Amino acid sequence: MITGTFSIKKNILLTLSIFFSSFQFLFAQNIINGTVLYEKDDSPAAYANIELNDRSAGTMTDNNGNFRINISHAKNTDSIIISSVGYESIKLPVKVALKKSQYKLKEVVKSMEGVTVFKSHETMGIISQTIGYYRSWSFANTGGEIGRIFTVPYKKYKIDKVRFKAANLCDTCQLRVHIRKVVDGVPGDEIISDTITTTINKLTLDDKVSEFDLTPYDYTFTQHELFVSMEVLGCSSKKNEFCSFSFAGTDKGEYMYKSRANADWNSTNDYTIFLKLFLRY
Repeated sequence: MITGTFSIKKNILLTLSIFFSSFQFLFAQNIINGTVLYEKDDSPAAYANIELNDRSAGTMTDNNGNFRINISHAKNTDSIIISSVGYESIKLPVKVALKKSQYKLKEVVKSMEGVTVFKSHETMGIISQTIGYYRSWSFANTGGEIGRIFTVPYKKYKIDKVRFKAANLCDTCQLRVHIRKVVDGVPGDEIISDTITTTINKLTLDDKVSEFDLTPYDYTFTQHELFVSMEVLGCSSKKNEFCSFSFAGTDKGEYMYKSRANADWNSTNDYTIFLKLFLRY
């Protein structure tokens, strides 16, 4: 009787051991490798943004559209999001992405109906071109943002470009622009729905300025106050090579920032960062 009981327990332990071994094997596959292409011509989607929906990890595709992302901390309900300017984002559960090797981005087709023509032009923001200071910034895809509030005196207007100045000692960095409402002097919800990015190569604070081009999106804004900010999605550099990123500042004034996506906003009232808006109204 004792022998029989021992045999049953042994079989149960063996079954559980096999089950947990299979369970661990399933979640040991925590690396997603893939290639992102443009559907129109099957060309590589270079520097497309790849991230988990909880923003705990992120990367970019290389020149050939290839990427590799570690999803070791992902949950069963998590998804990966693949996005590029002017293309529809792809969102897939991690368990599905683990079985795929290729992704194709569809171009966004926008209707031109009801487009309003704005003839007058103005620039707002920074005045001095001389660098007064620089603000070092993390490029580890933290979801942090840095920017400033703009007060716009027009009832309706468009933003064609957002110009900024930065020092990039990495080979390549990808940045995203955010335009938010201002509520009680603090940045609020996003106004624009598209993920608008720009890629900048290695440069110094004395080199040319960089910018986001919003013209293709043809947004019309009505807000009296806007918070315009930048987020560093990620940087790449040669292995073991020193790499850093920083934003430039010039005129005296305030800028606001948060170090991570869910962090509180902080403000510094000394020298504001270099940001210039190109408007039509």
